[in-house]
Amino acid sequence: MKWRHLAILAALSGGWAIGTTHAADATANPLPGQDMPRIYCADGLERILPGDYYGCRALYHLQRKHYRQAVAMLEESAYWANKEAQHQLGLAYINGDLPGVAADPARGIAWLALARERHQPDYERDYALAVARGTRAQRARAATIYLDLRKSYGDAVAGKRATDRFNREISDIDDAANGGVAWISGFGPFPVRAYTLSRQLHAEAESAFGGLQGSVLIGPLQRVEDRVDTATLPARGAVPPTPGSSRQ
Repeated sequence: MKWRHLAILAALSGGWAIGTTHAADATANPLPGQDMPRIYCADGLERILPGDYYGCRALYHLQRKHYRQAVAMLEESAYWANKEAQHQLGLAYINGDLPGVAADPARGIAWLALARERHQPDYERDYALAVARGTRAQRARAATIYLDLRKSYGDAVAGKRATDRFNREISDIDDAANGGVAWISGFGPFPVRAYTLSRQLHAEAESAFGGLQGSVLIGPLQRVEDRVDTATLPARGAVPPTPGSSRQ
């Protein structure tokens, strides 16, 4: 399975990146986190980029074979608009390869539908494959589950939740960036230049929220205009598209 690299946290020893598994080849690689150095998560990141933090916690639990806790952390990460967490939940339900999580193709399709909201090619492909291989009943049930999940996990809601949290929590660090220092628990024992930390966190936010449908922070005090996502579940037999195409 493919996990997005969290470059700003050296303590994660590579963070999300550990190879790729798609719906079509789920048995090819070990479970996420199993072939990585031991993971520990910077707890101070939770207040700024909770989607990344809880994604890290999911890997932490997967490494230690705490599978139910891992799923709970994936769901919490997904709540904060982490599309990779939504993608991994979809694959877990499609493949049934996570101990303690029974295969549920309809629920898997629904999570993959959420993951593809930003039209990342790999997510589009996995979603289209899952839909094409599903039965009529599974697709119908997936559409119902998707509409329910979208109320809390869709970008229109979760994306705003996550960017609002980031904007609020990064402001003090940005204010200190003109010659000041800042410290975040888990990033190191000593304060660092606030400017450096601000740039690292803004760069990670750009990566985390890239392609977000709606208002998204793209740099200090800069936003893009809202857009409307009109994606819907494709019909049976759809061909996978090619590349290019903590709570308040």
